[in-house]
Amino acid sequence: FESLSAAFSRSSIKRENRIQQSNIKQSLLSALCLPFPLPNMFLWLVLAVLAHLLSITNGFAPQPSTLFNPSTRIRPSSLSDTSTTSTLNALPDYATGDIEAARGFFYIWFFGGSGGVGVALRQFPQQYANFKKLSAMSDDGPTLGGPTVGISPFCLYPRDLSKADIDKVLRNKLTVEEMVKKGPKPNYLSEKGYLCYPSFLDANKGCNPLTVRAIFDALSTGDNVSPDVAQVKLDKIKQDMSDDRSVFKSELLKTK
Repeated sequence: FESLSAAFSRSSIKRENRIQQSNIKQSLLSALCLPFPLPNMFLWLVLAVLAHLLSITNGFAPQPSTLFNPSTRIRPSSLSDTSTTSTLNALPDYATGDIEAARGFFYIWFFGGSGGVGVALRQFPQQYANFKKLSAMSDDGPTLGGPTVGISPFCLYPRDLSKADIDKVLRNKLTVEEMVKKGPKPNYLSEKGYLCYPSFLDANKGCNPLTVRAIFDALSTGDNVSPDVAQVKLDKIKQDMSDDRSVFKSELLKTK
């Protein structure tokens, strides 16, 4: 009985495939009845394309040999011994059949893969603006002159810094908490106890502005820094008694 059922199913599928191919052939041939004559070369090209399409119309049709192959059938006695596998798709299920969704995922992956370049490009305008501000401060305020410490050019400062100017800032006896308490509070973080650059600048009046900015940059990557972090770094820089202030230069380069 099973063999008769399998044979009947195979014959039904073959008959449906022949009917499907016949319908496709008729629709394609009817499409050739155009209201205007075609050049001979173009006509042959159309016929060649149609012939290729007709040859692959059955390409995705289920084959009887795979549907009713006895070796591929699941028997109740072998259910406990079979193992199942699941296919992992790179795209979500809703995007596998949608061209627009798949194209969207391509753009996400393509530009996401170049994220490092994107971050660098977004940082460039900000770095350039900071360099312009530092350049404007290059000749401001008093300076004690004398030997310089030789900061790295990668810090993007317009000039080197005088060791005497650095020492003058580091001789400030105020703690970070006192600077925060006494200084201005221009933003939300400064009101919450963070050390901001205006407070640090106000605590070092009479010092070279570019040097004050450089020491603050060695404490923070922006215009605000946690008081605990700032105090630890400031104490570390003050404890360094080397001629070139190597700890200060190292901390400044790290934040840049």
